[in-house]
Amino acid sequence: MVVSDIIVRDVVKVKESDRIRDVLERFLLYRICELPVVNDRNEIVGWISDREIMKRIGRTNPAIVPAIMCCVLFPYAVWFDDEEIDRKLYRLLDCNVMEVATRKAPVVRFDSELDDAAALLGRLGACSLFVEKNGVLAGKISPGDILRCVAAGR
Repeated sequence: MVVSDIIVRDVVKVKESDRIRDVLERFLLYRICELPVVNDRNEIVGWISDREIMKRIGRTNPAIVPAIMCCVLFPYAVWFDDEEIDRKLYRLLDCNVMEVATRKAPVVRFDSELDDAAALLGRLGACSLFVEKNGVLAGKISPGDILRCVAAGR
């Protein structure tokens, strides 16, 4: 069996010219946590997930600072980043998606064997693979898609 037999063809995506605001709207509307990023020719140029956004709005720049406690020196981390999370998110909303997106998307070919796609999903630890046919986005496949297919005995 090949990937094209079970892919989801109607893929929610964002364009490389979109903003993070557009990404978050799709995440919330479709209850998803990752999207392919495509250009005007529908070629996959990257992908973005909620993890990339969390990296941008979480605390950054920890520093190990020595502290003396009971005459013993202990290192501990101090966060110099004191900007509130909502302010960071607000600043991020108008950024271009490609400023945050990962340029190397988890991609599998349309005619790949299903067990190869399963191995790739396992190796990458990805939530899904974007399926490419003739250089353009043709669909996506998730571990759940593969498990449902195998369990059904197709």
